[in-house]
Amino acid sequence: MKSLTLAVAFAGCSGSTPRSITPAIPLPAANTACYAGMSVGMGQSARTIARRIVNPTAGTITEDVSRDDLAHGAKSFHVVMQVDGDHFTMTETGNAFRGSGALVGEAWQWTSWSSTAEIPNTGITVDSDDEITATGMTATKQIRRERKVIATTKDELKTFNCIDWDKAVAALAQPPLASGGCERACKNFAQLKYWERADAEISALPAGDQAPAKAQKISELATRLDAGMPACVSTCIESNNATQTACIAAAASVGALRACE
Repeated sequence: MKSLTLAVAFAGCSGSTPRSITPAIPLPAANTACYAGMSVGMGQSARTIARRIVNPTAGTITEDVSRDDLAHGAKSFHVVMQVDGDHFTMTETGNAFRGSGALVGEAWQWTSWSSTAEIPNTGITVDSDDEITATGMTATKQIRRERKVIATTKDELKTFNCIDWDKAVAALAQPPLASGGCERACKNFAQLKYWERADAEISALPAGDQAPAKAQKISELATRLDAGMPACVSTCIESNNATQTACIAAAASVGALRACE
């Protein structure tokens, strides 16, 4: 009788078949992604790198973010996010800010998130909307004082191999390239590449047509330089490769440009 009583107890008071237990779904492995690019806002731009570690077992997301601009110099932040479902609380370990936010997407594979952070003893809060993209990560931040927006910034970051993280940190410590050096390099690169093709086209013309054709090419080059320089200079400053920039600026031929690669 005792054995029967125990069997019924394990089966349930109704004597029904014991319920099966669904095995727990294993958590994804931790993963790390690294990003680099520019942060623009408040009339300034800053080189920015970020390393984001998603650790489902620990229930955390950590971010190491460093940025450098001419006005404020280099600054680094270490942020720990404690995840609870699709929400998180976050703390910067140097007490630069603290806050909370919400995650969007499949658990531990979130594609976007929003947060509000408070900077202690300033009355300033920062609302941030972040998104993982096909090429990297973007973040739009609204900076508020007493609920009034006083500035907006935008981060445009591209993925890079985290093996190169230490190199990226070291590169960020170097002074950013001045726009003047980048302008010289961009202009010289464009002129050398343009005239390599244009000279060949002009030489193929009858002698009487060469002078007018060259004048037209000079005008065309000026238009192209005006249109393309801003993007080229921006890319040059973002890459911050002083050695390559100086090489391109000093090159006297297309062959010399190839040696700068």
